[in-house]
Amino acid sequence: MNIIIFILILGILIFVHEFGHFIFAKIFKIRVDEFGFGYPPRMFKIFRWRGTDFTMNWIPFGGFVKIFGQSDDGLELSKDEKKVNLIYKPRWQQILVMFGGILFNIIFAWVLFSSIFTYGINTSVSSAPKSYNFDKTELTLTSILENSPAEEAGLNIGDVIVEYYNKNEKVTVRNEKAIDVANFIKNSKEQQDVGFVVLRNGKIINLITHPEQGIVGDNYSIGIGLDRMGKLKLPIHRALIYGAKDTYFMLSNILTGFGQLITGKISVNTITGPVGIAKQVGQVSGIGIIYLIGFMAMLSLNLAILNLIPFPALDGGRILILMIESILRKRLNPKIVNWINLSGFLLLIIFMLVITTKDIINLF
Repeated sequence: MNIIIFILILGILIFVHEFGHFIFAKIFKIRVDEFGFGYPPRMFKIFRWRGTDFTMNWIPFGGFVKIFGQSDDGLELSKDEKKVNLIYKPRWQQILVMFGGILFNIIFAWVLFSSIFTYGINTSVSSAPKSYNFDKTELTLTSILENSPAEEAGLNIGDVIVEYYNKNEKVTVRNEKAIDVANFIKNSKEQQDVGFVVLRNGKIINLITHPEQGIVGDNYSIGIGLDRMGKLKLPIHRALIYGAKDTYFMLSNILTGFGQLITGKISVNTITGPVGIAKQVGQVSGIGIIYLIGFMAMLSLNLAILNLIPFPALDGGRILILMIESILRKRLNPKIVNWINLSGFLLLIIFMLVITTKDIINLF
């Protein structure tokens, strides 16, 4: 099921990306020979619209657009063909066609983030808009350290803390905060268990933890993160604003991450391929559909930034070539450009195979 959800998400994101190229090509009256759902070989033609064949293909995810002139073979063209050929359009138009997919992935992420705020999502009270009044708030478990007492006891992210207690005292949660729970655990006597009554998927569960030293400093703790959460639901005009803020914030973080990867501050081993992402999709979908939508928005932004990298075969690489041609005021040799793009594509395939192999090894 996780693989099916992953293929659907990837297919939607690639479709949105290719639709961006398609729209800008149509705006500038560039001929688009085919808009394919999935990848060749072709299964059948769905319909034809304004000179473009919309096709269904056998490899069931993603999509592509075949823009006239995108693969420049250097052949002589007729006057009419030049009018609708990508490479005979002004270079600023060519750049916008190449940038269209990136732009649409960013817009799509903005729409997804905005829809989350419109529908309503549990969020930290501290990060909510000023003066926003929550109907109710809950003390919620937001993180768990691996191999911690909390993980061993069976606490899960998303659990709502109803009560916590030791052999001497019991606290029923009303307005308590994370610091109150931390102090309760810290002040419990050595070797004294701390119990939690949590609400999980509508069920009340009682779990016993055994605090340890050295997890967070020298104090006794169980390795959890807590926050007071409430359901944030905004009208559409405010949702669009906060969706834009989230999009900008996530874009900044992704760009910072790519920068740290290039400079070596982050190891290449942290990169996740399709198998790793499919696993993450399964984890997020288990939390809820609204979180899956947020994860999808994050993937859309990652796809946008990835394509912006000035590497051959990626949109960023094609844009770089167009900018060089603009500076030189002439076209580069088509054979050289095609060779560069093919070489870049082969390198990307090899890199993807290596990352996928690493992901598979990490599963075992």
